[in-house]
Amino acid sequence: MSDAEIYFTELSEDLPSFILDTGFFKTKDEHRSDGEFSLPDLPYCRIVLETLCKERLVVMPKSRQVLCTWLVGSYLLARALTKRNQLIIMQTKREEDALSFMGRLYFMYDHLPGWIRQIRPRQMPPKENKYKIELPQQHSKIWGIPSGADIIRSNTVSIFFSDEVNFQPEAKQSLRAAGPSLGSHGQGIWISSANLGGLMEQLVAGKW
Repeated sequence: MSDAEIYFTELSEDLPSFILDTGFFKTKDEHRSDGEFSLPDLPYCRIVLETLCKERLVVMPKSRQVLCTWLVGSYLLARALTKRNQLIIMQTKREEDALSFMGRLYFMYDHLPGWIRQIRPRQMPPKENKYKIELPQQHSKIWGIPSGADIIRSNTVSIFFSDEVNFQPEAKQSLRAAGPSLGSHGQGIWISSANLGGLMEQLVAGKW
């Protein structure tokens, strides 16, 4: 095993520290003059990542501009980088939203240190698909899809992440499809902006 693999294995034992302490996982903000920056090591950011690492089913109301989607994205990417045979599906309302989220992950991956990209290469053109990040050596894939239950139902999923679940017209169908697809070992993550009376409120109350 190379020195890089040994170091990477050590990092992968604590994903919150891998993501926040190293500064390897970059985000971007068009409203900031510096443009791109490392995800901040703030207490709530660490709590979010620790929760994602410990809990199999996560329901998380969110506010805008608190980096919640970036944090979940960093966790999904870290899982694909550090674990083999992962099928990770991210779902949001529209194809454009799914593509936008995958663009965030491509940005995050492409700004990782070169030595990580060397030992965990992604699929490159012409086989590259902008709706997917594929890591061939890991046999792992992150796939962005629009609202709907069919793709979820037809796959065995390691992690299912539903973003802005309140605003997906087929969210309940997807939620029902996720259970069998996740089985007893897969992880489900549902996050959304607050909306009184919406599905997120029902999920938080356990009354959906």
